[in-house]
Amino acid sequence: MTLQRTQVLVDGHQLRDTGVLRQAAAICCVLLSCATLADPADPTIYRVIDAQGKVSYTDTPPKDGTAEPVTLKEVNTQPAMDARKVPVPAPDAATNPYTRIEIASPANDSTIPPGQLSVVVQLQLEPALQPGHMVQFYLDGKPQGPAAAATAITLDELYRGSRAIHAAIVDAKGTQVAQSNSVVIHVKRPTVKFKRPVVAPH
Repeated sequence: MTLQRTQVLVDGHQLRDTGVLRQAAAICCVLLSCATLADPADPTIYRVIDAQGKVSYTDTPPKDGTAEPVTLKEVNTQPAMDARKVPVPAPDAATNPYTRIEIASPANDSTIPPGQLSVVVQLQLEPALQPGHMVQFYLDGKPQGPAAAATAITLDELYRGSRAIHAAIVDAKGTQVAQSNSVVIHVKRPTVKFKRPVVAPH
């Protein structure tokens, strides 16, 4: 088998050697290995050519002085990220200053009798409503009037059935700051029964 002659460019010089292209890759691997294992106190790599023209690389130059220093490019490295040092954002307590926001009245699962036409909803806050904050009440998910600096509202004209009530605290921009629990009330209304008219026999 005939070996193909190739030219390898090392440190700006052409090196003629016999062999297939993978010999050039082997030289590159030696360079990288030497650069990695070199003593930090003396990181110089030397190119040595023996009497037979064979080229080798080492970090320990021979005493006969036939070695030439090779300038290697700086290896671009990126330190690994320590996941334990990644800061975890703490909850912003200033966004919600309330420790308690609860519908105090009516009680959950309470019944509104047929004769009661309106319901007063009371919101309990701890601490008290902060300056710039307003309360928005909801009935079945729909806002009941505009937000106001009041912790109570009267709901009128309640229809028959189970209705859900909750409240939210909003700031001056209308952004929700906190939300209360939801209570369900059962509204009862009288049922009107119609009697069928009695048709006289002909």
